Amino acid sequence: MKRLLFLILGLSVSFGCLAYAMRNTSLIRLQAAFADADYTGLPLIIAVLFSFYWLKAIRWKWLLAPVAALPTKELFPPVMIGFAANNILPAHLGEFVRVFVANRKFRIPASTILSTIVLERILDVLAILALFGIGLVYAPDMPAAYRQGALIFGGAAATFVFIVILYLIWTDLFIRFTAFCFSLIPFLPQSLAGKILMMLRQGAEGLHALKNGRTVVLLSANSLLQWTLNGIGAFLCLRAFHIDVDLSTGLILTGITAFAVMIPAAPGYFGVIQICFEAAMKAQAIQPDPELVLGASLYSQISSFIPVTALGMYYLQQAQLRLSDVSKVADESQNVSAVPSEALIISAASE
Repeated sequence: MKRLLFLILGLSVSFGCLAYAMRNTSLIRLQAAFADADYTGLPLIIAVLFSFYWLKAIRWKWLLAPVAALPTKELFPPVMIGFAANNILPAHLGEFVRVFVANRKFRIPASTILSTIVLERILDVLAILALFGIGLVYAPDMPAAYRQGALIFGGAAATFVFIVILYLIWTDLFIRFTAFCFSLIPFLPQSLAGKILMMLRQGAEGLHALKNGRTVVLLSANSLLQWTLNGIGAFLCLRAFHIDVDLSTGLILTGITAFAVMIPAAPGYFGVIQICFEAAMKAQAIQPDPELVLGASLYSQISSFIPVTALGMYYLQQAQLRLSDVSKVADESQNVSAVPSEALIISAASE
């Protein structure tokens, strides 16, 4: 029942967003935009896409190193299975699918795997915020209203980064202080407070990989490179539809998308992504034909959705698993897990 409700809500949100994105467009002009697009860069877009996921597998290898020495090629399939599941299952179950597949294949405790994924999300958020800020700095002709909003967002992002740094350095003290703060809020449900505290504790388990300074540098560089590639992919899709943008637009779009997909939406985030592309154009006072923006957003989404889903399903079959069984177990894991699913969404963000 819970999954059905998530699906209905997600479909409603996606349908509403897609209808809004298409409000000023003509299907005939959209068809013409696709006919006139330059697809010669598609191989490069696909190469950038899979480099993004390969870097995720490398980073995961480093995070798991304290408990298991696993090669990147062995971790890449669970990564792709998880992201493929996010494309076709409701309620953002992909990360829980990845936990299940890795636990079954490598016999690593699920709580340990989950802790590394929580840490991945922290690294992703920091990298996305950093690149989003760089994109804002170099964005040409940003309207005053958007620049003011960007400054407010930047201040909030800087505060978040500071809090995360405190968490990384003084983890135990940070968790105790958070628990104390929660105790002062009488209307905060104990179940929610308990889940957040448990998420922080599980994330702390994954911090073992960060005790080495060299590892911290490598993880940070890897995360920044991942999301730079994501921005490059968005930039290439916009240029394919002859929209005159620079790389800063791709970085801004990555930042907007990463957080927009945290709202409930249909699998694959159709509709939400289209709104993100439109918002990125407005943020930089770029005014191409709406059909070009819509076409670029669909091109970006389809060029990611099809190969990621296909490869993930191939690896799932190779593992002798069925999606129905995996999703059922993942759904049960999500229900009993102390980590709120919202904490695990960011990674699917901008695919």
